[in-house]
Amino acid sequence: MGVILEKLNSKERIINTFEGKYLDRLPVFDIIHNADFIEYASGEKLTSSNAEDITCRAAAATLDLVRHFRIPDFLDVRETEDEDGFRYRDEWWTKQVLYIPVKTMTEVENMIYKDIERIYRSIDKKKFGFQALEQVNLFGEYFEDPEQLNIAFERISKKLGATMMIAPETVPGLYTATHRYGFQWIIYLYYDNPELFNKYYDALVDHELFKIDCFGPTRLSKVAMISEATAFNTGLMWPMEFIRNTIYPRVKKCMDRWKKYGYYVIFHSDGNKWEICRDIIKMGADSINPFEPLATMEIKKFRQLYPDTVCGSMIDCQDLLAFGNPEQIRQATLKAIEDSGGARTLIGSTSEIHPEIKVENAAVMYETARNAWL
Repeated sequence: MGVILEKLNSKERIINTFEGKYLDRLPVFDIIHNADFIEYASGEKLTSSNAEDITCRAAAATLDLVRHFRIPDFLDVRETEDEDGFRYRDEWWTKQVLYIPVKTMTEVENMIYKDIERIYRSIDKKKFGFQALEQVNLFGEYFEDPEQLNIAFERISKKLGATMMIAPETVPGLYTATHRYGFQWIIYLYYDNPELFNKYYDALVDHELFKIDCFGPTRLSKVAMISEATAFNTGLMWPMEFIRNTIYPRVKKCMDRWKKYGYYVIFHSDGNKWEICRDIIKMGADSINPFEPLATMEIKKFRQLYPDTVCGSMIDCQDLLAFGNPEQIRQATLKAIEDSGGARTLIGSTSEIHPEIKVENAAVMYETARNAWL
């Protein structure tokens, strides 16, 4: 007769993963941004009136930990323009800047001075500052103030049951700045006016610290995520000196603030980030992700180097989940479980189950992970 394993619920499984304790299986962690999969996993047809309920039901049925939650409450594509002339393409699951209205360095500097002033004015009023948001439809980007966000977070958490929702994501600055102005203008700003660059970066960080202080005491989650732009698939996108002197202190400030409230912290940065993993772990990160195969981020190598740190998000959603077949995905999921050593690993896509991923491919990844008892 085989050994009967104790079955954990999702919250227990997540906490035990971060604590390095007993697991019945590795937890599943992802974002579901696919309306067809939401209908498949919930067993219901999506409508504007049931969108929140069945999205929660789909996440609860498949995931142990869910990242920045977005409800498919509209399925059309919208284009909007803000007060400064920035134009956006808005879909229920994502958002992008279509037009940046600044054309000279002087215009960039003037707009950033204006942004800084508005960000601090929002903080003083205990409101979220539009200019400090990443504008990719993260959870929290469509609330005016912390009270609204916290109420919505608590409501959705209850509907998720034992599935844990990551705290509203912390984006210290470079993702936000480069989305708003583009990499070119931000790099020019750093070289032409480093004082203003640092003031802008600090304003974005202070806005994130304000958000943390408003949510942290609620204890509505146990896991936080800090996302910062550090790497491409081929390596770091910034010189190491810039990362150490400019990025690290600000990431550390956000990490320390989450730790103050007792959260486990995931550091999220796309691309090949091997060069900074050790530093980020020493800084206090409990987990690093994603582990994109296209960026040569290998679970087995990481587990050998850092056996006490949680890793995750390794099933490629750019090519494999979008264009592969179910058997290829099953094998990739089993390999990830094997390479993990059966501990401190979150199984899931490298980013999200986006609309181009076939339902059967997402389903086989989750089913394989959920049925692979350790």
